[in-house]
Amino acid sequence: MYSIGNLAKLSNSTVRTLRYYDEIGLLTPSHLSEGGHRYYEEKDVIKLQYIKILKEIGFSLITIREMLEHQHLSHKDALSMQLKVLELEKERIEERSRSIRYLLQLSEFEELANWKDVFDRIPMKSSPAPIEVYEGIWNNYFSKEEVQLFKDLPKIGDDTETIHIYTTLIKDIRQNIHIDITSSKAQDLASRWIDLLERDFKGNFKLAEKVWNKQKEVKGGIGFYQFDPAIVNFIEEAIAHYLKANSQGQ
Repeated sequence: MYSIGNLAKLSNSTVRTLRYYDEIGLLTPSHLSEGGHRYYEEKDVIKLQYIKILKEIGFSLITIREMLEHQHLSHKDALSMQLKVLELEKERIEERSRSIRYLLQLSEFEELANWKDVFDRIPMKSSPAPIEVYEGIWNNYFSKEEVQLFKDLPKIGDDTETIHIYTTLIKDIRQNIHIDITSSKAQDLASRWIDLLERDFKGNFKLAEKVWNKQKEVKGGIGFYQFDPAIVNFIEEAIAHYLKANSQGQ
């Protein structure tokens, strides 16, 4: 026989937890003394271990109680159902995580300093739109092969090395937005931008340029991130000088 205190120590639980399990009918003691003290037998110890295991893998206490009382599901059915629940929860968590990453990255891109900036400037952008939203637009301007490539491009909200590189690069450009575009620093930024574009567009810099121009040309854009005018001007002027300087050097 185990007192409630002994069982708590043995099972690495707490007396408060065991009392709660008794209150909800999940684990009732085998014996009660005249003074109301709870005492447990070996079968109670085993049952508590079952409860701890089932709770650890995600079953609710109510579900565990029903499983132990009625055993209307086989262990395989119960585990399969719980696995499905966890997979759905994983999807929900990933979607929430993506929304948070999206806002954090957008805050870096647009230098949003506080919640007011977030609500004022991106009130409808708590998460990125599905890729299918933009496919119809892309098909109006690009080939099927080009559209297929766009689907693999890094997107704000992704947890990828490329997005982190873009975020750092945009931050560096903002910090140097007023420097001479012919300076070594500006040309280094231009070089980093070109390297990213060529990597993302599989070496097709002309396609990257086409996307850049079409994004500016079409009212409302074509589904790619729209940088503020100051960054756009800096990138265009720095890259133009970079390409001119390197073509003359060849």
